[in-house]
Amino acid sequence: MSAALLAAALFGAIAAIQASIIRKHGLLSRPMLGVLVAYLVGWLLHLVAIAELPLYLAQVGVGASLVVTALLASFVMGEPLRREHWVAVAAMVAGLGILAIAAGDIGQSTFTDRTTIALYSVLATVGLLGWLAWRSTHPLAGVVLATLAGVAYGLSPIATRALVDFSWEPDTLATAISIGLFGSLGFLLYSVALNRTSVTAATSPQILLQTAIPAAVGIALFNDEVRDGWWPLAISAFVISVAASVVLCGAETRLDLLDAADVESADT
Repeated sequence: MSAALLAAALFGAIAAIQASIIRKHGLLSRPMLGVLVAYLVGWLLHLVAIAELPLYLAQVGVGASLVVTALLASFVMGEPLRREHWVAVAAMVAGLGILAIAAGDIGQSTFTDRTTIALYSVLATVGLLGWLAWRSTHPLAGVVLATLAGVAYGLSPIATRALVDFSWEPDTLATAISIGLFGSLGFLLYSVALNRTSVTAATSPQILLQTAIPAAVGIALFNDEVRDGWWPLAISAFVISVAASVVLCGAETRLDLLDAADVESADT
């Protein structure tokens, strides 16, 4: 859990920096190398969390990155949070606490030919749809890109389970390779989405899908467990945590005001 929260702190801090760099310097720029290094460190911490926790708890823990971003906006950047954002922060903390108590044993981590083929089929589909959305000039293209980024980011931790009991079997090796492919695709789609739409529109579907997809797959396919008698509380805590994430995306968009202020200052 400590690894998940450390990853959340890193991801939360780098989110605002990534948006600012992309809008000022573009996707292919030297400052983006630092962002990539930070994401790699965060992924290693995320890997530790995935190895030790059920996927639903690891993903909600990392999703707490929005709390970090919101608090940075409030205390460091002078962007006061509204009442609903403080309620969302408290709800996220409470949801994480309940999920941590309710979490049971980790399920299996083996992959078969069928699951490996399914992963690569989704990877190809998301890549194709992402290319089409990137080419599109429709006003909702940015939201579509962010949604596809959420799918890619959601499947990356699923594939990461292959590293928990790693072997040199073809299925495990192919699944392990897909981790980097999903992560790179998600990073690219999310970066482009940040340049095509607001941070809220880009982050809300990404956080929702990268949390919900691994949680559902972990329970349905990997048999991740919840403690006996804790299912109602665990489900409620998960829903509350995801809802809090979506609300906090609204606080993250306030960072856009900083970019506008920088432009106005430069003009004057």
